Formats: sequence, structure tokens, C-alpha cells
Amino acid sequence: MPLKRFWLTILITLIISFTFSSIYDIIAKDGKILGKFFHSLDHLKNAELEKNQLIGYMLNLSEIDPELCYLALGSVRNFSMIQQFSRELGYYLKSLGIDFVVFGNLRTLDQNVENPLDFIGNSPYLVSELLYRMIRGFETSGVTPVIVVASNDDRITTQSLLQKGGSFYSYSNHLKNVDIFFDGDKVFLNSESFYTLPWIYGEGNMESLIQEIYNNSIILTGWRVEGENLLYREINYTDKKSVTYFSKSVEEKAKKVYSGELLPTGNKNW
Repeated sequence: MPLKRFWLTILITLIISFTFSSIYDIIAKDGKILGKFFHSLDHLKNAELEKNQLIGYMLNLSEIDPELCYLALGSVRNFSMIQQFSRELGYYLKSLGIDFVVFGNLRTLDQNVENPLDFIGNSPYLVSELLYRMIRGFETSGVTPVIVVASNDDRITTQSLLQKGGSFYSYSNHLKNVDIFFDGDKVFLNSESFYTLPWIYGEGNMESLIQEIYNNSIILTGWRVEGENLLYREINYTDKKSVTYFSKSVEEKAKKVYSGELLPTGNKNW
């Protein structure tokens, strides 16, 4: 019995620790608590929010759909689709009470990154265009967009995004000269002109747009045929003929792309 109580205590401690580590106070320059910042939609949905609180969310695409990732978004040829998806995603987040969303990154993909699914692509201009479309989509929905920045951001990507959008709100957990700074314990709102949007707009078709993203992100790479080579959410850096796809729902289409029955629908972005 003592051993059972011990493990039960450990489990409860871990659950409490995880819960509180996903919810953070948003602090103004004068020290006033403005609201809450969430790293989990589940915790947001279960939280008791006070009226007129500022609510932020660190976007985790896998919470929106388990197979969704930035690499899939970056392979879609139709940028208007990405903007529509971001609008509908923002519409969904706004309906949960979220005022601003932190998302993306300004880095480019290379073979040395730990998780390529977190990257949009290897082209600075692709990254900036997709982030710009996501910014516009979120703003249309009524959610304020905030971009994650870091010391190792790609300079050309940053300049290209600034040329497209003029400016953007920034977030970092190690750079302090940003609009929103996270020190691991609290979120500090440094911007004196941070705006929230009073409207909410969308058509409620986020799920169908996610499926369209999967339909339009089937990528054919390589030329040397050595048997069927289907890569689910993986990158092919070899010359072997392969098809990368991002959802099991399009696996049969991916097989047909490999066999030549269908044309690939996505662009190689690595």
C-alpha cells in the first residue's frame, strides 16, 4: 500500500506540474496581470476565464489535427488556400476566447534540423510568403498574429516578410527586445501598442480545408526506381524515387502518384 500511495502521489504531482506549466500569466510593463497565455487548448477549454482578460495561445498544429504540420503547409502550391485555412483556424480559436496566437518561425529548413515537420521550407521567400498569408488570415478572423523570432532566424526571410507586411508582432523566449517575452515562468507584454481585434469572422469549414491541404501536399521526388517508396511525413534527400505525403487519408492517392496514375499535387520544399 505505501508503494501504491507513493506512485499515486508522483502521478498527481506530474499532472499538476504539467497543467500549471501550460498556463502563464501575461504581465504588463506596470506589473499588472492582463490575462493568461496557454500552451494547450485542452487547458484553455477547462479554464475559468475572467471577463476582459487578454488570452493568448502558442499554436500547436497537432492540436488542430494530429497529422498537420508546417512542412505540409509549405508544400501547398495554392497560397490562397493557406490564407483561407488560417482564417478558419483563427475563427475557431477566436470562438474559444483567444485574442492572439503565437506561431511559426523565421528559420529555413536544412538537413541538420532536428524536426523538419516544424519548418515551412528551405526557401526564405516561401517561408515569408506563407507566414504573410497566415498573418492575413488570422487578422481577417479577428485574432492578432504574433511570430516566433530567434537569434538564428534567416535574415532574408525576415526582410522579405517585413517588405510584404510592413511590420509584425514578435515573440521570443530568449530575445528580450520583442513585443512579447516569455521567461519560462511568465509572459511579458512589452509592446505599448499591442492591439486586439474586435471582430470574429469565418465560415466554419476548417476541417474541409485541412483535408484540402493534405490533398494538395503529395510530393514526388527522386528518379531512381527501387520498389515502392512511400514516405509518410518524411523527407527524401536521396535520388531514389519517393512520394512524401502527410495524411493517411491520401495514402491511396500517394500510391497513384508514385505509379504515375496521378500527378503530384505539392511542391518539394526542402
